[in-house]
Amino acid sequence: MNNSFQSSRGRRRSVWLAVLLLAVTASGLRRDATAHDLFAAYVQHNVRLTVGARHIDLTLDLTFFEEPSLRERAVMDADANGHITRSELESYVRKLAPQLARQVVLRVASQEVPLVPLYDPEIDLLGNDRVGPAHHRLRLFFFAPTATALRTDTDIVVDDLLWPDTKALGTLQAEGRDRCVLETEKTSDPSFAPASGGEARLFKVRCLKPPTAPASSPGSSPTNTTETAARPPPHR
Repeated sequence: MNNSFQSSRGRRRSVWLAVLLLAVTASGLRRDATAHDLFAAYVQHNVRLTVGARHIDLTLDLTFFEEPSLRERAVMDADANGHITRSELESYVRKLAPQLARQVVLRVASQEVPLVPLYDPEIDLLGNDRVGPAHHRLRLFFFAPTATALRTDTDIVVDDLLWPDTKALGTLQAEGRDRCVLETEKTSDPSFAPASGGEARLFKVRCLKPPTAPASSPGSSPTNTTETAARPPPHR
């Protein structure tokens, strides 16, 4: 009788544990789906700035989520057959590159510093070359001579006008070389609503100590890196 009662209690405990585990799993899945839906209309803009004595390097890494990726994939697919070929991708990048270069502006102490494309834009379809809701990445590479206006407490600002009509998440990384020390502007909200009236998304860095040695000189001080990160959107 005792053994039968204990066995019955054990079975009931196992059933309750299974029900609890199922409820927790379902709740987690619902949260993941909600987060996934929340970011489906966004493009994440990751801005990386490196400042040395001779050059400023600027890289923008954009991740397109489902809705904006679908729109861009439809543009890439020139023959509208639902499949994006290598030649279509290259043609898309070639046509888009001049416009993209005009939509990124670098300012040091409020003065615009001309940016030069370092490489051609790169696109990664992340293993999916079909037209449909998906993710893809676009990388842009620029450089500029280090501005003579760069001093202690000088602001360096990247004006980002890329896809202004699309919601965005922003992250900013800043690296100082040649004894340069940088500080990224802290922001409590890394999300950007669609821009209006030609307004740019601003990524701001303050120079706490300007570079003092040629970038190529041996024995330079170790780099100083700071980062301001947004809530990372979920990846599939």
